[in-house]
Amino acid sequence: MLLSALVQGAAPAAAEKTAPAFELAWPAEAQPRVPVVIKNTPLTVRVALGFDKAMLLNGGPAARANLKAFPILGKRTVKNPMIPGGEAVFRGNIYDVAAAGLPTTAVPTIWVDKPVADDADGVLSLLGLNADKVVLSRGPAAAGSRVYALNRKGKSDALIKAQFGGESVLVGLDLRAPDTVMNARAAVALEAAGVVKRSGTIAFWAPFPGVSLPLERLTPVPGAKLLGLPLHLPTARISEARLKALDARAKAGTSTASDDADTVTVTATKARKGANPWLLIGRDVLDKCSRIELDRPGKQWLLTCNF
Repeated sequence: MLLSALVQGAAPAAAEKTAPAFELAWPAEAQPRVPVVIKNTPLTVRVALGFDKAMLLNGGPAARANLKAFPILGKRTVKNPMIPGGEAVFRGNIYDVAAAGLPTTAVPTIWVDKPVADDADGVLSLLGLNADKVVLSRGPAAAGSRVYALNRKGKSDALIKAQFGGESVLVGLDLRAPDTVMNARAAVALEAAGVVKRSGTIAFWAPFPGVSLPLERLTPVPGAKLLGLPLHLPTARISEARLKALDARAKAGTSTASDDADTVTVTATKARKGANPWLLIGRDVLDKCSRIELDRPGKQWLLTCNF
């Protein structure tokens, strides 16, 4: 959700030539990647589903492309436990990007002085592929598969809005996260809805290279579903203090001892509620799918899965 916050509202509104449809192979044991050209410089980027139209680059590839930050507003220091060392300098501008041979489109582009991808030059939102419908495909659907339609917030939005336990939770799809991940408020909302329980066991999440954030595994009740999808291996962000209370492996975490907004325990006091509730559906669910389609005009994700 860090990327969504950085690029929210940045996408240009100008009309552009758009391809009707594009299909991209989705490897079973790897992440989908595509070639891009920015400022006449060819790069290779990983494709992600969890944030709006934007591209996030490592510093080296951005330097090769001679990218320049937008004057005055295009540079900021960001502090967040998801960043290696907890802090990084983000620079950004809007550039014309040609991805996967599709028509060029204006993409908010951010480059960082810390590594953001260890398997490519950067990360591109699937919404940065300039087609009305973009399909990630693993080949023919297995017998018994069905299509699950998830309504996105809007045509240019990657996220889905769902209601649980009296909270409005923003839901994204994450092809890298091995398990479904949520922050503290989302976990409390799902507990209040009666679909998960705390397990008291630990997991770790690596959203970026060099980062390992502590999670607590949640146990879904039998038949528990999220937007019609089964809950397989849900996990929730926890603070280092909570981690130390649960498990002696606290040294494996890289967040600081101070609570960040995503891990603050929800109380009756609004000031202590922490970050807005968010949840990322991970590979525990998505690996059961043979096809993921971004239907841009229909404002939906269409998942063909066999659970």
